Amino acid sequence: MTLLVFQPTNDVQAFIDLWSQMYDHQNAYEHNYVNHIKPDKPFTHKDLLELYEWLTGAGLGRIRTAAIKDKIYAHIDYINDMKFENSINIDEFQKKFSSVSAVSRIFLLHLIKPEVYPLYDTNIHIAYNYIHGISNEQQPYPRREEDRMKFYFRKILPFVTSIKGNNSIKKVDEALNSYGQMVRKIVKSTLTF
Repeated sequence: MTLLVFQPTNDVQAFIDLWSQMYDHQNAYEHNYVNHIKPDKPFTHKDLLELYEWLTGAGLGRIRTAAIKDKIYAHIDYINDMKFENSINIDEFQKKFSSVSAVSRIFLLHLIKPEVYPLYDTNIHIAYNYIHGISNEQQPYPRREEDRMKFYFRKILPFVTSIKGNNSIKKVDEALNSYGQMVRKIVKSTLTF
């Protein structure tokens, strides 16, 4: 019998190694990320569409597909130009994609510069809070799109950058995502009677 024991640690690398192993690398859309991130090649429309399928973990449906085609495809030249630049002008990026949801906008930043910009969603938010000893009631996942962007740039980006070490941003994301899912399940189960 193999038992998994959890205990507090200050060893960030051990945390990342353990929790990234808990990530579901076999999910149906994981190959979309691996096959389409291509750091040395420009994105095609198909790459972007299948990467957004990875983000949702499901098919996109007509409405989401239309939104991607309308709001993202229109800027594919800009996306590919930024991919090969040293840095991104965030103000320009924010203006260009202001009609795109915060999570999709952050994801697009990650696609353009996957070793600079981490991902952000509710699982990452929960993991961040728990690691910092903050309850989700004190600091809930922001409802407003711009509040999500502010939290991302003020909290998530500096935090992930500080713990990344020699790991890929993707591996750190896998660890935080898995950890956030576990925290959510434990907190939910302790509140249920």
